Amino acid sequence: MTVKVLHSAQTDPKIILIGLNRCATTSFHRLFQDSGIPSVHWVDQQGDKLAHRMVTNIAMGRKPLDGFGAVRAFTDISFVNARFMLDGTRFFRELHAAYPDAYFLLNTRSVDDWIASRARHSNGGYLERCCKANGQTADDVKQGWRRMYDVHHAEVQAYFAGNPRFLRFDIDRDAPQAIADWLSPDFDVNIAHWGHHNRGASDRARTG
Repeated sequence: MTVKVLHSAQTDPKIILIGLNRCATTSFHRLFQDSGIPSVHWVDQQGDKLAHRMVTNIAMGRKPLDGFGAVRAFTDISFVNARFMLDGTRFFRELHAAYPDAYFLLNTRSVDDWIASRARHSNGGYLERCCKANGQTADDVKQGWRRMYDVHHAEVQAYFAGNPRFLRFDIDRDAPQAIADWLSPDFDVNIAHWGHHNRGASDRARTG
């Protein structure tokens, strides 16, 4: 399957997920890939971290997503190890300034399910790395996640209010057809490829 192109040759619309990780990022990546839309999830085929390259590009005065060639969809812009933590979705303003014709998707879920999923990710390894990077206890990190969730959602929705290239999608409540309809001016998304990949804390969740 090929990418459905209805735009002019001068434009290159992208799909950028600006929801926090553990909100179906893997499921969206698989949906786009299987629909014939080149997608990158966390790392590219060369093993380069998406978050690292984005921040380096910004620091060097380049567009945030330079260097990814034909990739159209970006589904997980995060990175954490024992010394450093980066949620690249917090750069949504810079991403929009660089790509005003992109589709910005706020993939979301219940905050309690999201925190539980993050805490269980990699058998607790993700939470452990966040604790070390922040110098905090597990409870402190979880409280910080909750504050970040609230701030991020409020800021994103205020920033993109009224923008038709923005969509808030609740992975537990909304139907995937909404994604296909929203992207239909530029992409042909086959919702038959939507599935439950990389499950987290909630049995009903579609988590990334």
